[in-house]
Amino acid sequence: MKVEDMFNTPEARAIAEKNKKKALKSAARLKPSKKVWAVVNGLEYLTAETIAILTQRGQEWFDEWPLGEPMYSRNDGYQFVIHANQVAQLLDIPIRTAQELLKVTRQLLGKAENRYVSVKEFCKINELDEEDARRALRDIPPNFRIK
Repeated sequence: MKVEDMFNTPEARAIAEKNKKKALKSAARLKPSKKVWAVVNGLEYLTAETIAILTQRGQEWFDEWPLGEPMYSRNDGYQFVIHANQVAQLLDIPIRTAQELLKVTRQLLGKAENRYVSVKEFCKINELDEEDARRALRDIPPNFRIK
């Protein structure tokens, strides 16, 4: 069975629908802020319009990857997850704002607060070019001391 065939089975679609509902519940906890605390790729975080746009992108993620993102074994410097200090340097924002961006991304995808966000997920939600982000991340080492 090919990978593409696995993602198009009825079981995979059922899992995707379950994950979409979980993500919608999680995204519903996001409340619009009184002021814009970050602008990422033209989106002002967190206005009511932005929350609606980001929620839609989160739902599209599950249409594209119903069983979750495939994790291949690689040994070429390919980075799978993104860390707060890398987001801060990549987008030229303060570390606290980067932490909040990752928190919002987790909520939009229905992830627990202690789960990692993959580079692919972060780029999809914020409509960043994934290859450009990966090239930039090669020069930014993760800092595990930042919580």
